[in-house]
This record gives sequence, structure tokens and C-alpha cells, in this order.
Amino acid sequence: MKLRALICASLLVLAAGLAGQTRMISSGNDMITFMNSDLDYLKNNKERYAKIEGSAYLDEAFHNGSVSYKHNKYMGLQLRHNPYEGYFEFQTEEGIKFFDPRITPIDTVWLDKKTFLYVLYLAGKNMKRDYMRLMNQGSTMVLQFSHVILIQSEAAKGYKEAKPARFEKRSDAIYILTGDQPAMEFKGKKSLPKIFPEHLETLSGYVKTEKLKLKKTSEIINLCAYYDSLR
Repeated sequence: MKLRALICASLLVLAAGLAGQTRMISSGNDMITFMNSDLDYLKNNKERYAKIEGSAYLDEAFHNGSVSYKHNKYMGLQLRHNPYEGYFEFQTEEGIKFFDPRITPIDTVWLDKKTFLYVLYLAGKNMKRDYMRLMNQGSTMVLQFSHVILIQSEAAKGYKEAKPARFEKRSDAIYILTGDQPAMEFKGKKSLPKIFPEHLETLSGYVKTEKLKLKKTSEIINLCAYYDSLR
């Protein structure tokens, strides 16, 4: 117990040190130096999107937000999330700009009271990165992945009418991030052995005792909170 208390105290000191290193910037003007301002790319996207049914956005409106990049927090921004492209767009007096996280790895985005983290996750046998919404405050993170895909146009065939190209929102997926491992998709009780091998028996007993179906995000958050209490 003394060792655990010492570790917790050390982490608190480290967190306080990191917080002290973060510089708050109340204007987004300094962001211009590292935002990708390829306006032709955005213009081409706008023209391309106009030919596609549906929307690449979950919400096309801009909202108040801020971002964290290299120990600087840029506040007072107007942002929106483009889940199809996998980036956030930033409204300026000069027009709309964006940053490509593969080039400019902004790790945290706060948008309209929501927090998004740029997360490494397991997709099949591949590793990918994308922005996911943080759903809890625990050490073990519960993340919501909202994804929009493009379905190509389909020519008329037989009795089937032609269908135009269209954006389609996929059902939100829940991922869990533990330690320094990539986030893994949580698909109910069958995911317990893969994500929580360390305390599997105890967690399985907890799920049974609490009669959890683990289909609601709130239940998954409670499960992760219990898991954190075991560590």
C-alpha cells in the first residue's frame, strides 16, 4: 500500500509539472504557423462533397473549442470535426483551414464541452490513428469512435435503380485504452479476455454480480472504474 501511495503521489507531482509547462494562448493567430492552409485542397473537397449525398460531418456548424499542441493550449477557436477525413477544421478571418494530424499531431481537442484524443488503435491486424471522444475520467479510458464512410455510386442493374455516391455514418464504436497499449474495440463480454487479461476472473465475477450486459456506455465506464480500483 505504501508503494502504491508513493507511485500515486509521484504521478500527481508529474501531472502538476506538465500542467505548469502548458502555455495558454487566448488567440488562434499563432496556429497559422503550423495549420495546413492548403486552401485548394479544401476548395476541391467542397466541390467534391457537393456531388455526394449526405454529409462528411456529424455537425457542419463551427463551435467554440481549443487544442493542445507541443505544451501550448490554443483557446477561443471555432472548430468542427470532419470524421470522414479524420481531421478538425478551423475557421479564421481568411477562411477555413485544417490540420492533418499525421503531420501536425495535435493530441487533444476540446470542442463544445467534448474532449477528443488522437489515439493509436487496433483495427484488425493493423494499427491506425484517429480522433476519438473521451467518455470518462479514469486511468483506463473509454473512447467513442464516430466514423463516416463514402459509399461509391452504383450503376443501375436489372431491377435495381442507380444510386449516387453518398456519405454514411457508421454506428459509434466503443474503444478501451489501457496503459501504453493501443486502444481496442469493446464488443461486449467476449472482449474481456483480450482487453483485461490481468484481472479477468475478478472482472467476470463483477459483471455477473452486477448483472451487467455491457451494452451501455455507462456500464462500460463502471467496469473500467472497477478495473482501475484493482490495479
